[in-house]
Amino acid sequence: MNHYVIFEDEFAEALYPFSLNHASFEVRCGNFTNLDRIRSILQPNDRVTLLVRSEIADLIKERFSGFSVNPGEIDPGLWLNGACLWSQTQIEAFSPVHSYTVSGRLAAFTTRETVTLENEASLLSDASEVSSAVDGILFNHIWDAIFHNGRQIYRDAAELFLKKPAGVHPSATLVNPDDIFLGPGSIVAAGAVLDATKGPIIIGDKGVVGIGALVQGPVSIGQASMINPGAKLMGNVTTGPVCKIGGELEDCILQGFSNKQHDGFLGHSYLGEWINLGANTNTSDLKNNYSSVSVTLDDKPVETGMQFLGTMMGDFSKTGISTMLNTGTVCGMGANIFGSDFQPKFIPSFAWGRSGRTEIDKFIKTCELAKARRGAKLTIAEKEFFRYLYEQKIGV
Repeated sequence: MNHYVIFEDEFAEALYPFSLNHASFEVRCGNFTNLDRIRSILQPNDRVTLLVRSEIADLIKERFSGFSVNPGEIDPGLWLNGACLWSQTQIEAFSPVHSYTVSGRLAAFTTRETVTLENEASLLSDASEVSSAVDGILFNHIWDAIFHNGRQIYRDAAELFLKKPAGVHPSATLVNPDDIFLGPGSIVAAGAVLDATKGPIIIGDKGVVGIGALVQGPVSIGQASMINPGAKLMGNVTTGPVCKIGGELEDCILQGFSNKQHDGFLGHSYLGEWINLGANTNTSDLKNNYSSVSVTLDDKPVETGMQFLGTMMGDFSKTGISTMLNTGTVCGMGANIFGSDFQPKFIPSFAWGRSGRTEIDKFIKTCELAKARRGAKLTIAEKEFFRYLYEQKIGV
């Protein structure tokens, strides 16, 4: 029996805005989240402990009720940084007598004695002092996942053993079908074109590719997600479960339960959960002078070094029809974005238009309605967290 301790380090909040209410191991890249990828290698008797920031602990306990979250005492085990993209080969190669860093950040180490939660910070500091550098992928910012997404879809497809079911319409065109993987109950409708020449296409259980949609791999479509008729997915696209997708997308990740149903362009972007983009919402992901894109985090400019970068948007945010999102836009949680001309590059949590703030009670009611439409329920922990975050951000 193995014990895995998945931890957040001091840089976890740099995954903003995703990190507002998510742990680093929830980042989606390729066909899975970081934690899903670790869970896929577990044996029946293996145990997992999750260590997260105290402010999101109750949320994580609800989402991952089968795991121990922030226990007072942590049994010996292999500690893995939740911001890393792990593979079974990497994990099995670790020696129990070494600690390991990726790009200077602590990635993995082993404890042989029980440690307390209150000593976690000093333990991580000590483990970082003497370590071996290893190759790996560790997310420093949420946009890092976008640029590793296509390659990760390749790796994940190699681990899949899905078969092509009878849900492919005779008039659909499948190019390079050996690299097209369809889960049980998935449907490819009339006239759809799936082209896996440039990379694999994965369609999860009960996923639907609508009439006349164009899907160019690498693409991963999550469980019960719907690609609307005529949509164009132009490669390096991942949608989590229960998303509705229309218009044109390239190089982007939707965490899950989010809608971009209508025409409009989304590129080089990372969207959280329970997001809705209004009709004809468009993102800019390239500056007119082709220079590197900078973003604003903590009221400070951050140079990304990327020529292409669109929008990073937190959970439960929404755009009105014909919204124009600027290159390198960062939007917090629960924002309601509308108005003519390009929006600001930084949109704070709970923004209402350009200068207003949403009312917290109305926001919670809207969240309840949004989740109810998917047969889900807003929990007490979520409501309490929304009020906590609102007080932190708005001050009332």
